[in-house]
Amino acid sequence: MGDATPKQKERFSRAWLIAAAAAANFTYAIVADDEHGVDMTVHDSFGTLDFQLKATSVPDLADGCLLHDLDVRTYDLLRSTNRSSYGVLALIVVGEDTATWHSMDDHGTSLTRSAYYLPLFGMPPTTNTATIRLKVPLSNLLTADALKSLMAAQSSRWAA
Repeated sequence: MGDATPKQKERFSRAWLIAAAAAANFTYAIVADDEHGVDMTVHDSFGTLDFQLKATSVPDLADGCLLHDLDVRTYDLLRSTNRSSYGVLALIVVGEDTATWHSMDDHGTSLTRSAYYLPLFGMPPTTNTATIRLKVPLSNLLTADALKSLMAAQSSRWAA
């Protein structure tokens, strides 16, 4: 198939989050206008997670983390504790050839390579003016269980 366009990477990122949300039995919504740094939201009966989705076919790795430069405006929007929901960065790593992204046979469907997350809610401010380099631990796989843990943390804010 060949190299991916930014829009194709964006659509594939949504597929990752949709699959994890469905496996967690959560609902989701695609945000049409990314005005507030949110591409998708994931919901359960008690809370909401706001996701900024990014994809890369050339991951930058250091010390067991993926490095990602996020624009400061989006970082500030998602880290704010004045939000009603958790702001989370989802970083999806894809192959350079789009033909490797998805496979299906009579044994199942596979999305490749991996998806990771970094909760930004409550992160410290930055003095940077353009971008901030974030470290996304490779242990933070974006799975259904990870979504459940994030949702539990989000919901516990309102229980106190």
